[in-house]
Amino acid sequence: MGFQRVFKNPNLVILWLSQLFSAIGDHLYVVAITWIAIKELGASAAYVIGAGTFSTLFFGILGGIYADRWNRHKTMIITDILRALFVGLLPLIEWYSTLNVWHLVIISVIVSGLGTFFNPSLQASLPSLCKDSELLQQTNALMDTTHRLARIFGPGLTGAFLAFMPLPHFFTLDAVTFILSAIALVFIRKAFIQMNDMNEMKHVQKSPVIDFKIAISLLKNHKVLLWALISLGMVNLCWGTVYMVGVPLFTEQVLKESAGAFGLIGGAYGIGNLLSLFAVGTLKRSILFMYAGHVILGAGFIVIASADSLTVALIGAVIAAFGSPMGDIIMLTMIQTDFPETHIGKIYSFRALIGGLGLAMGTFIASFTYQLVSIPSIMIIFSMVIIAVGAIGIFRIRMISSYRIKNAS
Repeated sequence: MGFQRVFKNPNLVILWLSQLFSAIGDHLYVVAITWIAIKELGASAAYVIGAGTFSTLFFGILGGIYADRWNRHKTMIITDILRALFVGLLPLIEWYSTLNVWHLVIISVIVSGLGTFFNPSLQASLPSLCKDSELLQQTNALMDTTHRLARIFGPGLTGAFLAFMPLPHFFTLDAVTFILSAIALVFIRKAFIQMNDMNEMKHVQKSPVIDFKIAISLLKNHKVLLWALISLGMVNLCWGTVYMVGVPLFTEQVLKESAGAFGLIGGAYGIGNLLSLFAVGTLKRSILFMYAGHVILGAGFIVIASADSLTVALIGAVIAAFGSPMGDIIMLTMIQTDFPETHIGKIYSFRALIGGLGLAMGTFIASFTYQLVSIPSIMIIFSMVIIAVGAIGIFRIRMISSYRIKNAS
């Protein structure tokens, strides 16, 4: 996957770097909120971990609708500033009193809700910022590396920061990265001026309800994306159960390791993601690879659940992660190129909604299943479901007729 044209565009480089730093901050945020919750509640920490997911579900479609109606550039700046303020409250609470689980839940809900306005605004802006499909394809791939690179750099930073600062100050670092993102967006504001003026004019006489109905109709008529979204929801349900809750529990209670080891597993997952990203970039972009990725993901999770040492768990994380990004770029490019520009935000939000619903159900199921059955057993069961979804998808490819994203290499 070549990124040469992206790196020749200063606006895209600044945007990518800002999102990379923000993703690293988010990684530290997730490590902190997950580990504090696990220490306080054990398996019941799933309620805290899933709080942000439920917020995403509640605000998801609304965020997509208004991402297509409001000035996207201003929306991203305002949401970054608000997220910085709310995340920054957590270390202040710890400083003046005691940080408890309810503080984590409330802030998680607010921050995740704000993200439902930022993310569709960003994704819907990329086609206009890139101007042509080749540059868009490269930009999507590069943007996809942000949270994956964060998983690689995050563990090293986790260990380094824990050596001289308490875990709650990871929230401080995340707040700083949100501010940096807002500053970067202000710096490249000229690239957004024309596209945002056109975006606002197109919605002067349309109601949000009409926009929503049009988006639903467009999605129903795109059978390939519709089935891919259903598969995404099912896989995310299992991913939430296995990775979001099962892996930290497995790390602490089975492997008897620390927060640093949990961060290392996340780093290994990031390495696997990047290996997959560059490998898939050399192949023809068929929807087949998304379903093949599900099979690899499930197999890797089984390796983790069967591990008797941190080393084996790290290997399993790399294997699982290799399958994860295969469908992400395919699905995102499909949304950006197969739908009108004025509806990209809403279609992207449908994707986020279905994926978030799967994660929410997964964390909810995890909240009681891990208390009833052994941690490795639950992880293996849901990993096998992921493999089954991938196998069914591969079988359906014969009916779908090896769909290819238009204008892809």
